[in-house]
Amino acid sequence: MRGAIEPEAVRDVSERLIGIGCGEVAVADTIGRASPERVDRMLAEVTRGIAASHLACHFHDTSGQALANVDVALAFGIRIFDSAVGGLGGCPYAPGAAGNVATEAVVAHLTRLGYDTGVDIRKLAHARALALRLKAGAGSRD
Repeated sequence: MRGAIEPEAVRDVSERLIGIGCGEVAVADTIGRASPERVDRMLAEVTRGIAASHLACHFHDTSGQALANVDVALAFGIRIFDSAVGGLGGCPYAPGAAGNVATEAVVAHLTRLGYDTGVDIRKLAHARALALRLKAGAGSRD
């Protein structure tokens, strides 16, 4: 891990990826420490070279800022977000970092904002319960 990456470098790499045929580039805060202000600066730079329709965002919730960062991305026109049921996940090179932003939190947040996510809330709740049961049993030797 190098630490903070400058927005210009992210834009440059993203433009190259789109240029060689990638249909979508995800801008990520893999350790979950980015503030909404940092996300705003990053996306302002990246969207100078790439249409929001080719971008996704990947936020972890270590600092409790993931949904605020989703709001920033929405303001830039980004509509694709990585998430994980139950907020599962982590970061192998950042011990203690929280998992991905929880899918159910993102769906509820977007619904409150008036977006139609197309997600069946009951099925999502069932998937969350199943995932958490599987996670709880992962340490078992039975």
